[in-house]
Amino acid sequence: MAARVPYLNREDLPEADRVIFDNLAAERGGTVGNIFKALAHTPNLLRRFCQIGSELRNQTALDPKLRELAICTVGRLTDAQYEFVHHWNIARRVGVSRAQLEALADWEKSPAFSDHERAVIRYAVEATNNIRVTDATWNALKTFLDTRRLMELVQNVAFYNMVVRVLVPVGVELEPGTTRQ
Repeated sequence: MAARVPYLNREDLPEADRVIFDNLAAERGGTVGNIFKALAHTPNLLRRFCQIGSELRNQTALDPKLRELAICTVGRLTDAQYEFVHHWNIARRVGVSRAQLEALADWEKSPAFSDHERAVIRYAVEATNNIRVTDATWNALKTFLDTRRLMELVQNVAFYNMVVRVLVPVGVELEPGTTRQ
């Protein structure tokens, strides 16, 4: 499916908003992803979207491997290929194994995951599918995450559930040449 809104480029934005793309390009190796090009139709919201996304990815105490397992779970469950592929690649860079990513559909039985990783995935599954999470799931997280890290997990799963609810209805496509690494 083609995107339902045109992707904007830097030159399509008012002069005062072009800094958004400049910052994205600087942070991301010179490229601006299609999600940002779609969200650029609302530049003030895009600014805030970038701020919270950057904070969640770069300024939290939560183990990045746990974060990326949770985000990939959200992407897989919602069939948001854009999110799943991009975060698969981020997950690989932070140390999640290919075997783990390939076993996400069978996370409950796969020996690829530790009990802590299963608890994080279970949380992402319940929060994504049901919004409510069971006391058992919450209490399992509390055995190894302090309150700060627990709330960082909650906010990552919530944010990326919002992201997929932009990506999928809008039909944001993977950039040409973007594949799982």
